[in-house]
Amino acid sequence: MKRILASVLAVLLALSSFAGLQAEAAAKKNVKSSVDSLVVRQKATTSSKKLGLLYKNQTLPYKAKTGNWYKVSYKGKTAYLSARYSKVVTSSSKKQSTGGWKTLTNVSATAYTPYDPGSGNLTAIGWNIKSSKKKVVAVDPRVIPLRSTVKVYYKGKLKGTYTAADTGGAIKGKKLDILYYSRSEAFDWGRRNVTVKFK
Repeated sequence: MKRILASVLAVLLALSSFAGLQAEAAAKKNVKSSVDSLVVRQKATTSSKKLGLLYKNQTLPYKAKTGNWYKVSYKGKTAYLSARYSKVVTSSSKKQSTGGWKTLTNVSATAYTPYDPGSGNLTAIGWNIKSSKKKVVAVDPRVIPLRSTVKVYYKGKLKGTYTAADTGGAIKGKKLDILYYSRSEAFDWGRRNVTVKFK
């Protein structure tokens, strides 16, 4: 009888541990900005080099807490956010329903290439656009959330489907920048007004 009880308890403990691991795997910690323009720093100090900005409610993957700073992952590198202006949030890895497509009209769409000065190799979500040719648009994450699927329509016709994977200093409000891997195609596109659907 004792052996049977011991075996049952061992099975129950194993199942409990497995469930705990599943729950932990399903939950992902991020650091969310509580202000409109939170500086991403190279080190945990206000005098450290500025790597970029995090907009309100935008998140970065959480690594650890160091004093009054959160250690995060930013464009594939370790960076720091002030804990005073941000907080750790937990999200499920299971995608939640986002409802239907949202539509924006009269969006100013420009073009850029990975070879433009200041473009860099990595997008805001860490994609290397020089080593893998992904279909990317740069957006204002306060208007179109990063990682959204974005459909761009020009004169009523679908131009392409992209991922909102990057941001830009000049991309504010109803604007987006379409990534081209050909300078001539980017030049031909120039700037046009488009309709955008995203979710």
